[in-house]
Amino acid sequence: AKRREVVVDFRKYMDGSPTKKGDVIYLVNLKQMTNGRKPNDGTMTLEDGTIVPDPLFDPNYRVPLIKIVIGDDAVDNSLVPKKLRPVNALDPRMLSGLTQRYFELQRSGTFGGEIQWLINGLPFDPTTPLAYPQRGVPEIWTIANGGGGWVHPLHLHMEEHRVLSRNGVPTPFNMNHPDDDSREDVIALGPGESVDIYRNFRTFTGPYVSHCHNLAHEDHAMMFGWQIVP
Repeated sequence: AKRREVVVDFRKYMDGSPTKKGDVIYLVNLKQMTNGRKPNDGTMTLEDGTIVPDPLFDPNYRVPLIKIVIGDDAVDNSLVPKKLRPVNALDPRMLSGLTQRYFELQRSGTFGGEIQWLINGLPFDPTTPLAYPQRGVPEIWTIANGGGGWVHPLHLHMEEHRVLSRNGVPTPFNMNHPDDDSREDVIALGPGESVDIYRNFRTFTGPYVSHCHNLAHEDHAMMFGWQIVP
């Protein structure tokens, strides 16, 4: 599997000036979101299509997420292996004849209120699963972003899946998403993207959910339930 490493050097600020013991640094969220849809960009579109300034937009929007206090120098004892555990390729014969399901993530324009997002045209209903996979029987699921300019990182509970293709391009040849060539339980869906995944349903039965990891989307009904049956 491929890997990406991010190293943060707290010895200096972005302008190159050095930090000192006792300095406080905050990791902040710069993306203001006031309507549960997507980050504000300073404009809004009226019903007639006219684009006007957004009165709610705050160019100085900052929300602290993590507080970091600079201390003494520390020894880096972390050990990152040069080679991760290999992920075996799926045998194409395993994919033949499997049940296929389709889930489209959509913007709601009809239900109103707290229901601002839909999946397959439906708001989240905890009493009505959208799929009944059988334990121990793999399936192929297509997860599609219905568009609109927003990103949906969809988290599927229960166990990890394998990405087969993205926008019709087989894995691992889509270089914009190196994480596709690994085991995952979250699908990064850019605007208008569609991903085919292979997923087994081992060990357990019972109800599970899938939901967008954008908190404002999840809280406004971008979620669906599914149930593993014996």
